[in-house]
Amino acid sequence: MAPKRKINDEHRIFKEDWTELFFFIEHGGKLLCLICNKTITVMKEYNVRRHYDNEHKAKFENLTGELRQNKIKHFLTSLSSQQNIFKSQNTRNEASVRASYVVAKMLAKNNRPFADIEFFKKCMLAVTNEVCPEKIKLFEEISLSTRTCVRRTDELGNNLFSQLKDIIPSLDCFSIAIYESTDISDTAQLLIFIRGIDKEFNIYEELADICSIKGTTTGEDIFKNIENSFEKLGLSLKKLISITTDGGKNMSGIHKVISTINYIRKNGLAHRQFQQFLEEIEAEYGDVIYFTEVRWLSRGATLKRFFTLREEINIFMNEKEKNVPQLSDKKWIHDLAFLTDMTTFLNELNVKLQGKEKLLPDMYSDIKSFTVKLKLFYKHIDEKKLDNFVCCKKAMETFQQSNWEEVKNPFVVDIDDVESCLQMEIIELQSDECLKTAFRDCNNLIQFYSSLCETKFSKIKYFAKKMLTIFGSTYICEQTFSLGKYRKSKYASRLTDGHLNAVLRISRSKIKPAINTLVDAIQTQKSH
Repeated sequence: MAPKRKINDEHRIFKEDWTELFFFIEHGGKLLCLICNKTITVMKEYNVRRHYDNEHKAKFENLTGELRQNKIKHFLTSLSSQQNIFKSQNTRNEASVRASYVVAKMLAKNNRPFADIEFFKKCMLAVTNEVCPEKIKLFEEISLSTRTCVRRTDELGNNLFSQLKDIIPSLDCFSIAIYESTDISDTAQLLIFIRGIDKEFNIYEELADICSIKGTTTGEDIFKNIENSFEKLGLSLKKLISITTDGGKNMSGIHKVISTINYIRKNGLAHRQFQQFLEEIEAEYGDVIYFTEVRWLSRGATLKRFFTLREEINIFMNEKEKNVPQLSDKKWIHDLAFLTDMTTFLNELNVKLQGKEKLLPDMYSDIKSFTVKLKLFYKHIDEKKLDNFVCCKKAMETFQQSNWEEVKNPFVVDIDDVESCLQMEIIELQSDECLKTAFRDCNNLIQFYSSLCETKFSKIKYFAKKMLTIFGSTYICEQTFSLGKYRKSKYASRLTDGHLNAVLRISRSKIKPAINTLVDAIQTQKSH
């Protein structure tokens, strides 16, 4: 049985003489009757002729020659006029919608309540009525109700989030700044800002997310929220360079040492497996030590043993799917090293003070000696002399510190102070007189590093990118949170998390919202 023939396979086309014979033209891929404006989908003469014979022949068959041509021209002019009116109305509708987005953006940028938009419209109409009353109808058509403002604000916020998400894959590396505080309704809010840099050294500093934390605000709770935010944006931990926090205890995780030790020691199976693991890899020690509050010397011993076995503990905890992110955090390890060294010094002093038959003059001498040592310790730390700080020295050897001078002025830095992976390229850079002149004449570090040849200086460029993304403080988070507290005040405490997120994103973003895209995506009709 032969397949049915499809209309599209017949390649039917419009014939010019149908206009004069039947008052039909081709319009939008269809046949349009100029007389009644009805359309016919199938371009077939039989259909055209039947419509004309049934609907219009009796009235128009006597029109011939020039009279018929004039009538066709009249219909075509009328159709063109109707189309122009429609286009004009459509353009007005688009302008009206675009205006509502612009005003909503202005309110968010200036941290004004949604309801202010209605007062703004009253002012606008009053001015229009005085200056150009003939245009007042156009301005009355602009929907500037509170409900519309809320909707427009959410759409603008979503658009900015979408644009940021599109930028993320192009970033070579990024850093984050996080800040946690409580709003007017006693809800913990976590602000996360991102600063990233792409191949062309374009730097993006944007609000990544604002999370409302219900219940506890432990370090784990905060980490889970950050993890969720990373997932929403498509951020990779592999590209994360640094984390800047407000220094709160829940951010720094000071109890992780004890909780990790307790997990290993309290769980019989885990404890045996950990001891066996240390034995197999021939670790320096065979176990961790319990911390006991009543045994004050145990603090130093616990910290020192934990610090020494930190890499082994990290591996073991990861295998148990009990990830301890602090064990991979350079700053946290440095803080732990300093705490361990200082606790060791204090323990040594305590042992001296607690000795048998210790006389007051002897105790005074020990304390005086320790006070002098503290001044020396302070001087040594300032000069980065760490011979007395055993754990700090080990941490420094593990995590070789990045030197900002390598980025600030790579032409004067001592090659011996540069990371070994950068030394070859630094030598090439310092030997190039043209680049030295370019650096001297350039007041912009970003411009200089972006101009370097990727083939010759790829490591230096990447090192510069890492340093340029680091947040020096959580100031931007604190400033944004202040805006949030003002926006979500006692007069607007019921502002939803979603609306607050959109408002803060718009107010802090350097990305321009794609308003034309938003206008095209919705039906351009007057809102109610």
